[in-house]
Amino acid sequence: MIKSEITKRVYEPGNCVFISNTLQAQRYLEYLGPEFLLDIVWNSEVRDKCIVFVFPRCPETKRAKELWDQHLL
Repeated sequence: MIKSEITKRVYEPGNCVFISNTLQAQRYLEYLGPEFLLDIVWNSEVRDKCIVFVFPRCPETKRAKELWDQHLL
């Protein structure tokens, strides 16, 4: 479980996508819309000394990852 120090919400890693690349997070937001952003965490359990954007693990974020990997996002 990953706990957000900002919102105090708890996330199951298997149900979320954690992105520390700010450009990638920006492109996800542009593609998916802000309603897909669950949280922003500052947590060493995810990545040390880094702000991490939390998105739900779902078909839409899977498609965003495919487009990102193909340099189409």
